Amino acid sequence: MSNAIAERPAAKTQRKNVLNQISSLREQLEDLHDYLDLLEARARNKGKRTYSTDEVRKQLGLA
Repeated sequence: MSNAIAERPAAKTQRKNVLNQISSLREQLEDLHDYLDLLEARARNKGKRTYSTDEVRKQLGLA
């Protein structure tokens, strides 16, 4: 019985570590999806005119 009691905090720590790893992997996956979206947009717009930040601000009346 004392072994089961001694393992409980270690199991909690291990579970917490696994959950942290899962959270980190989810964030990395979201970043990869965002990067893929960016690459797809660049491919779709290849050869099209680009605008600087200042040009966009001016067109939107923010400058």
